[in-house]
Amino acid sequence: MGALLIGPGRVVAAAPASSPKSEPVALRVESFTVPPSSQPLVFVVAKNLRDVPYQGSLTIKAPEGWRLAPFERQLTLKPGETRRVPFTVERGSSVQSNSYPVEVSATGAGATVVRKQDVVCASAPYFNPTIDGDPGEWKDAIPVTFTSGGRKTIISTYWNRRQLSLLVAVEEQELIAYRQGPTPEPFDAVQIALSPQDTQTGNSPDDQATRCELLFVSTGSGTTGKCFQLASPGMKLAEAAKGRRLEPLQCDKATVAVSRTGTVTYYECGIPFSLMSGQIRPSEGREFCLSVLVHDPDGTGIRDWGQAAGLWTWQRNPLAWSRFPGAKWGPQPPFENKLPWGLCSSKY
Repeated sequence: MGALLIGPGRVVAAAPASSPKSEPVALRVESFTVPPSSQPLVFVVAKNLRDVPYQGSLTIKAPEGWRLAPFERQLTLKPGETRRVPFTVERGSSVQSNSYPVEVSATGAGATVVRKQDVVCASAPYFNPTIDGDPGEWKDAIPVTFTSGGRKTIISTYWNRRQLSLLVAVEEQELIAYRQGPTPEPFDAVQIALSPQDTQTGNSPDDQATRCELLFVSTGSGTTGKCFQLASPGMKLAEAAKGRRLEPLQCDKATVAVSRTGTVTYYECGIPFSLMSGQIRPSEGREFCLSVLVHDPDGTGIRDWGQAAGLWTWQRNPLAWSRFPGAKWGPQPPFENKLPWGLCSSKY
C-alpha cells in the first residue's frame, strides 16, 4: 500500500499486527534531516499493535531549552496501521555530539506507552571533498556516531550537484582487506543502500529493488579501494539475494579510498547521483533514504545503523540487503534499509 496523506500524519502502511502485544502501540522517533537550529519537523512513528482501532494522544518532550509545536496531537490508527506524525521544532540548537535525547508518549486504550530515544541529525552539508582517504576535510560534516560491541562507527556525509560523499570511520582491531577469488575469506567492508524517499522494500523475491546498493572494500594496497554495485533500482530482489561473485559487479563510477590511523579505518567514498537513475535529484532540502552496514567479521560482526537508529525488532527483511561471498552474517537478517537522510546547505 502506498503512502497516503491523512490528517496531521502520513500513513506509511496498513496491515494487521502479526501477533498480540502487551502494549497497544509501538513508538519511535526518526532522525532530523536538517540541523535543529533550522527548525525541522520531528516525525514520531506510531504503530497500532492490536487488531482493533486505536485512539489516543501523542506528546513529545525535546531537549531542555527547545520548543516544539503543537504540544499534543490526537492519534487515530486502524488495526495494524503505522503513521508518521509531525511536530515542528520552533526553537532548537545543535550540539557537537549530534545526539538529542527525546521522550515520546502515547496515551490511549487504557495505557500510556513511553519511549526514550537519542535522536541524531542525519544530513549532508554542501561540500566537495577530495576522495583520498584523508579525513581532514570532514570537520564541517555532521557526524552520526553509534557503538556496537564497544566499538564506534561514525558516518559523515557531504553532497554537491554531482555526487554524495561518504566517510565511514570504523573503530576495529585490524583491517582485513578483500582478496579476489571464487571463495574469498571474510573481509572488512562497508555496505550502503540509497533509496528515494517514501519507497519500501518488497516482501517477495519477484518484487523490484528500489535501492542502489554498494559495497566498499580495501584492497590492502595503500589507500586503494574498490566499489561493487550489489543492487540497482528495478532489478529483481531475488537476483540481489543470490550471493553473486563480486568481481563482475565492480563499479568504476564510484570512487573509494581506504586508510587507517591507529585503531580506526576510514572508508571515504564518492557516489554519483547518476547511479540512482535520476530517482534522487540533488538539491538543498532533499530527503532520501540511506542506511549502512559495517562488516567487521573478526570483531563485532555486522554493525547496523538501522538498529542504532531505533528501528523496531520486527523490522528485519532478508530481502533488504544483498548477500555476497566472504560476508559473515548473523543468525538474523539486518534491519530494513530505509532510514531518512537529508541534504542541507551547512551544519551551522
